[in-house]
Amino acid sequence: MIFYVFIDGIGFGEKDPEKNPFAKYANGIFLPLGGKEFPSDISSRLKDLVYLRTDASMGVKGLPQSATGQTSLWTGINACQVLSRHMSGFPTFTLKRIIAKYSIIRILEENGFKADLLNCYTPGFAEHVKKNPRHVSASTLIQMAADKPLKGMDDLREGKGLYMDISRDFLRKFGREFIDKDDPVLEIQDPYKTGKDIVPAVKGDHTLCIYEYFITDKVGHKMNWRGAQKCILDLEEFLLGVIDAMDPEEDQLIITSDHGNLEDLTVDVHTLNPVPTILYGKYTDQMKNSIKALKDIPHAIYDCLGIKIEMSEQEFVQTSA
Repeated sequence: MIFYVFIDGIGFGEKDPEKNPFAKYANGIFLPLGGKEFPSDISSRLKDLVYLRTDASMGVKGLPQSATGQTSLWTGINACQVLSRHMSGFPTFTLKRIIAKYSIIRILEENGFKADLLNCYTPGFAEHVKKNPRHVSASTLIQMAADKPLKGMDDLREGKGLYMDISRDFLRKFGREFIDKDDPVLEIQDPYKTGKDIVPAVKGDHTLCIYEYFITDKVGHKMNWRGAQKCILDLEEFLLGVIDAMDPEEDQLIITSDHGNLEDLTVDVHTLNPVPTILYGKYTDQMKNSIKALKDIPHAIYDCLGIKIEMSEQEFVQTSA
C-alpha cells in the first residue's frame, strides 16, 4: 500500500527557534524542517526516511498557493503553469477540469487499483457545500472525480478513515451541533495509536490511500505558536505510528506539502521555501531521483505501479481561468 499524506503549508526553514516552530518544538520526523539532525537515540525507522527538497513554485513567479499547488500534487499537471499564476483558495473552473480528468484516485481506479481519500466529513460539511458549492477543496474533488463517496462519521467510528484533526479536539468543539454529545466519535484520540491503527485497517483493500491535514496552514497564517506546537507534536506522533505499522518491504509512505508557511511565523503569508517530500518504504529508491517538483509525485507513483499515462498542460492552457 502507498500511504500519501498531505500536510498543508510546511517547508524547510531556518534553525531559529524564534522564527521556526519546527526548530523549537520538533523532536521526531520534522527535525530536518527546523534545520536539525536526528539525535543518535531516535527511532531506527526514522533514520531510514529520505527527505527531498521539493519545488513548489514550478517555474511561476510569486508565492506558491493552495489551489494550484494541491491540483499539481493530486494530478501531475503543473497547474501554476496552466494559469500562469499561483491561485489560492478553492480550485477555479479550469483547475476543476484538470482534477476531473487527472485525479490520481480516478486514474488508479481506471487502471484496476483501489484508491481512496481517508478524510471523514461531518454532516455539517455536507450542508455547507450545498449552500456554497464552490467551497470544495482540491483533495475533496479528487474523490468526487472518481465517483467515490466521501467518508462520513460512520467510517470514522469504524476506524476506516481519519478526521482532519488527528486528536479530534476540533470535532469535540464544533461537531456537537451534528453529533450526539455521548457519541464515542467525539472522544479524544491518541495520535500515535491513530496512526498505527489506520494502516492495517485500510491496507488490505487499497493500493493508495490519501490523507489531508490542513490545520498547519491555518495556524501559520495566524502566526499561532501554541497552535503550531500542537500540530507538530500531533503529527509527529501520528506519523511515527504510521511508520511503525508499515512493512517497508511492502508499503510506501509519501509525505509532502503544497507550499511553505508554518516554518516561518514572523510572517502571516506563504513562503518560497522548498517543501519536504519525505519517503519511506518499498519504492523509495525508485522515487527519490524523480521527484523534483510537486507535479512529479503522481508520476512517480504511476511509474512504480506500472501505469502508463500521457498528459500535457497545453490541453488546458487556452481555456484557463
